[in-house]
Amino acid sequence: MRWDRSPLPWLLGFLAIAAGNDGTALPVSPLYARAGEIPQALADNSDATRGNWVSIIDDGYDALLLRVHLIRNAQHSICVQTMILQNDECGRLMMYELIQAAKRGVKVRLLADQFMSSRDRKWVAFLATAHPNLELKYYRPPADHINPPRVVTLLHGVLAFRAANQRMHNKIMLFDDTIVITGGRNIDNHYYNHSTSYNFIDRDVMVIGPVVPTVAASFEEYWEFRRCVPAQKLVDVAAVIRKGAFDRPETREEFQFNGFFSELDREAGDPDLIRERFAGPFRPANKVEFLADSPGKNRTVGLWGGGKGTRRIRKLMRSTDDNLVFQSPYLILSWSGRRGFRKLHRRHPEVQVTVSTNSYAATDNTLAYAANYKLRSTYIQDLGWRIYEFKPHPDDLLTLLPNYPDLERRAREASQRRAPFLSVHAKSFVRDDRIAYIGSYNMDPRSDNLNTEAGLLIEDENIARALKETILRATRPESSWVIAKSRFPLANVNYLIEGLSGLSPVDLWPLRNTSSFELIQGKEPVPPGHEDFYENYQDAGSFPGAEGLSTKEIVTSLYKIFGGLAIPVL
Repeated sequence: MRWDRSPLPWLLGFLAIAAGNDGTALPVSPLYARAGEIPQALADNSDATRGNWVSIIDDGYDALLLRVHLIRNAQHSICVQTMILQNDECGRLMMYELIQAAKRGVKVRLLADQFMSSRDRKWVAFLATAHPNLELKYYRPPADHINPPRVVTLLHGVLAFRAANQRMHNKIMLFDDTIVITGGRNIDNHYYNHSTSYNFIDRDVMVIGPVVPTVAASFEEYWEFRRCVPAQKLVDVAAVIRKGAFDRPETREEFQFNGFFSELDREAGDPDLIRERFAGPFRPANKVEFLADSPGKNRTVGLWGGGKGTRRIRKLMRSTDDNLVFQSPYLILSWSGRRGFRKLHRRHPEVQVTVSTNSYAATDNTLAYAANYKLRSTYIQDLGWRIYEFKPHPDDLLTLLPNYPDLERRAREASQRRAPFLSVHAKSFVRDDRIAYIGSYNMDPRSDNLNTEAGLLIEDENIARALKETILRATRPESSWVIAKSRFPLANVNYLIEGLSGLSPVDLWPLRNTSSFELIQGKEPVPPGHEDFYENYQDAGSFPGAEGLSTKEIVTSLYKIFGGLAIPVL
């Protein structure tokens, strides 16, 4: 179906009767039925940004349930774009469902980035040959290998440093050219509440309407990109295929779900539940625009330059008039980024920027947190930001991760050193209570200049207000520590020394002008800068919640970083 070419003939036919492989009628998905309820006049709408309906998906379990339901109900095509495709329980479930869709005649195309996906040659060989209707490609595989020898990886990094670091970070799922899911989630246990280590607080947005063809066009651009290689043509995968020495799982049991998904399997086929949880929350949006970088990003020689989508995001954020609230797992501003926000602060000192990000105890990327820690005083004192760092075990842990007891039990049985915890991975912002963004863009130089990014820009006050409330919920005292200036003599002198030390490649100055603060029980929450802040909050130290981590690990990770040299690729 093409929203810009015809008045929904395919969808109306689908709604009349959906047939299975044996010709029997299948129940119509409430989500496809919802799409059919959108006025047909939208099909002739020349402005693709108008007339779209969106629904925000915050819960990880729901995000997986939604995907399985839509895969099972797709009738002619599924397009998937992901940075990570893992061979774990959620990865195998997704592939099992996609293979079943291929077997019933659905054309499935899956594009994954090679760098962080599973490099198991036998697994990839199986996926590459699972069914003629399923095609799998990888973005920028070094020397056309899924798992190149170390020497090849090293040479690739040295001789083509920018190419090696330029990755595809987009996350898209497109069903029957009708329904799109985009946001921050890859295909991996961590994104769907099924990991025994860390589980992500993440966010997707589902959209139906005239903007869908622009998403499809972006996927086609990537699919045809010359650096995207079919899995069966990868040198090491082709060798495995020729030998035929790999498993070919068929049944659910053979895909080894390890006791997960029995409830999800039932719920994915429950139309009343799907209607209530996913179809009902759809809301009309005043204006929706799909932002995406082109494959290859900026095509420059160096590590700078940006892409068309990320340049738009940067411009929007730095032209805030009243307030900006954003959530990002990583908080690393490049020199140009600091300059841009410094100009905003000088031009409009009344503009309030509020940030939800990870604490050291909650991060999944220690090096990225180290860069944030290095720059934190600048964010607080130069830019006037309010920063809230998420706790690994917030007070509402069982609300955010209801299956935590089961995951903790599994971790204990596996003798894991650390219990499961939560980590922010959502990438969203709300500008001036009117403009919202949900996508893959992180607040770091990689997203600015190296990784390709994609997401939805939504101009709608009601949707922006709801998203803002969700982000701010993560900044509450029971969920996050607040970052503020430390109170000690000669703090201004120390800030100067800290800044000078930060200019060196290795930042060795140990005393920081900022710290993490915890609300004192019984006191009222107030923002940093309030006259009662230091009366109501107590200093929790530089790395609260990290007591179970060794001093050596903290010191090594945070004080011996290659500051200025590493930041461009973080």
